[in-house]
Amino acid sequence: MKDAYDVIVVGGGAAGYTAALTLKTLRNDLDVLLIRADERVQVPCAIPYLAATLETCDKNILPDEPLKKLGVEIVVDEVLDINREAKTIETAKGLKFRYGKLILSTGSTPFTPPMEGTNLKGVYTITKKWEILQELQKAVREAKKIVIIGGGFIGVELADDLSNLKKDVTIVEILPHCLLLNLDEEFAIKAEEILKTKGVKIMTNCKVEAILGKEKVEAVKLSDGKTIPADVVVVAVGVRPNISLAEKAGLKIGERSIAVDEYMRTSDPNIYAIGDCAEKRSFFIGTPTPALLASVAAFEARVAAANIAGLRLPRTVLGVVGVFLTNIGGEAFGAAGLTESTAKR
Repeated sequence: MKDAYDVIVVGGGAAGYTAALTLKTLRNDLDVLLIRADERVQVPCAIPYLAATLETCDKNILPDEPLKKLGVEIVVDEVLDINREAKTIETAKGLKFRYGKLILSTGSTPFTPPMEGTNLKGVYTITKKWEILQELQKAVREAKKIVIIGGGFIGVELADDLSNLKKDVTIVEILPHCLLLNLDEEFAIKAEEILKTKGVKIMTNCKVEAILGKEKVEAVKLSDGKTIPADVVVVAVGVRPNISLAEKAGLKIGERSIAVDEYMRTSDPNIYAIGDCAEKRSFFIGTPTPALLASVAAFEARVAAANIAGLRLPRTVLGVVGVFLTNIGGEAFGAAGLTESTAKR
């Protein structure tokens, strides 16, 4: 292992993985190091299907072989510090590397709302950690009653998959309908109808105020005073970008994410940010948008890699359209661009 690399990629999810692959494909002469915290990296889009569709979490792993075949070096470690003047990084295991260019693809972390009971046994978030997903897979397969907090894509896809195991599943959604942030109302209603025919209970305009139990979850308490028995509770109410490393390094931060230009460069021209940790702007209205999608992350990765590789025509990101596609009960649901309600606002 060297102590200096042309490019160091921090993070091995969809963005970091694609960036490293693209760099070595375009410029095999570049020395590329990928540093990631996890030994096994999950394919994010398949995680909600761990209950019935995926036999094991090991069948949902991003393979290292394509990276290694191209000569990408991989270190399983956590980057703790960036010295921008010296162009070095330091890791939790005490390793130190110099970089020519640095790509931050630090991803995001599931958000857990402040409420009583989130620390009880049987309460989970949809993380990308292999060890936790193994535990979650076992728990939902053994459980009879499962409550999912949040009716976005992850919550709905998980509920759909669990219904194939004939589980007693309830979605609790604070908005008037599930998927309302991504689909127009008529399509959201259709998705709910399909879930209900599969036995999924849906409670909208409703909020979970507390998760009840002594050591293990026993029920959830709703804002209307009702309680729902539960063996397992899955919190799926969104994620927060991992920006602490960038903040510590003094990089400019946008509304919630690392500020980048159209070339995916941060406020430091030697550091790029891609994927969930990087700020995205709507192609239509130019404002920050939370389009935390693997497809968007991979596109940003290819743009950053192409620009670092020094292609004749720099590649740019002009904004995020936001293309969503899922399958609910055998029916395909897709959207691109703004919903009608967002466009009116």
